[in-house]
Amino acid sequence: MLIDLRVEGKKTIVIGGGTLGERKVKSLMRQQAEVTIISESFTQALRDLGAQGKVTLVEQRLGNEATQLRNHIRDSMLVFAATNDPDLNQQVSKVARESRVIVCAVDMPEICDFYSPAVFQRGSIRVGICTDGKSPIISKVLKERLSAEVTEIDSLSLEVQHHARELAKGKINDSTVRRDTLYQILNDSEINGKLESGKLEEAKTVAETLIQAASQTQSSDD
Repeated sequence: MLIDLRVEGKKTIVIGGGTLGERKVKSLMRQQAEVTIISESFTQALRDLGAQGKVTLVEQRLGNEATQLRNHIRDSMLVFAATNDPDLNQQVSKVARESRVIVCAVDMPEICDFYSPAVFQRGSIRVGICTDGKSPIISKVLKERLSAEVTEIDSLSLEVQHHARELAKGKINDSTVRRDTLYQILNDSEINGKLESGKLEEAKTVAETLIQAASQTQSSDD
């Protein structure tokens, strides 16, 4: 089951300040999570982010002491164990689960509560590729292949659909008519032509006209 977890403003912990940890930190930052990284050393990129106040760095050597780990992990939403020490990753996973915090141990799928998919994004469209932790390489290859299929036009069309859907909720009571109108908007040649020219607001205006027409038709039928 793939779930798009909302981590905006939520406390998240990354154990490990190396390349793997950096990758997870940047992914979390894109989702505006509140990120703390715990490690005895950090990549230069992470040190720069810490100096800019964008993340919190805790420079500390972590052993397998459960109490020490628990103090860091408690009250967080999720934890990434991203060290090159399998024993430490195992302990992080164990303590996180005892603390009822979901955890992902990088490259150790057998002790993960979730897998971190390969993700690409176009505007508000996010597509994740997951292989149950079996092959990050396959995930990456499929991500690159599929990313070519999702265009900027799709992203703009999403914005029109969101605008139209919210407007239609207040104007079209019949759910079938509302759905059919949204499909009409999706396939409308005038709207798509405006999106191809980057005229998002004009495309929204055309969608509003179609919704108004559908609303009037519904009223006359009633």
